[in-house]
Amino acid sequence: MVIHNTITAIFLCVNSLVFLSGCSKNVTAGGVPEAGLTVSQIYHQSMAESMRDLPISHHEGRQKVSYEGYVREAHNEVQTKFKTVENPAIPIFIYPHVAQLGDEQLIKPGFTSEFFLYKQNQFALASERY
Repeated sequence: MVIHNTITAIFLCVNSLVFLSGCSKNVTAGGVPEAGLTVSQIYHQSMAESMRDLPISHHEGRQKVSYEGYVREAHNEVQTKFKTVENPAIPIFIYPHVAQLGDEQLIKPGFTSEFFLYKQNQFALASERY
């Protein structure tokens, strides 16, 4: 048991000396260059070199993309797989506003919702024709 405690004590002393010698090293001014290019200049220089090496320009060969059907609009935003049957839905837009919750003010983004003209909604199945 005495040998085990002696080995542990030696190990702890060696580790402490290594740790303290690493922390006590003087930092010289020669480690980090004082003058030269900034990070921004290096970034822009490397981007210019990589763009110059491209065989074609980035506008060449591109076709105009049609975003029809991908754009968020009030009449198609709230459509679901199960359509409503003979109960017209009126889309409404809720404007961005600040809501008061106790002492805290919450910013609510604008969104689109809908309400129905009749009291009950009837939904068609996904496979039904309507």
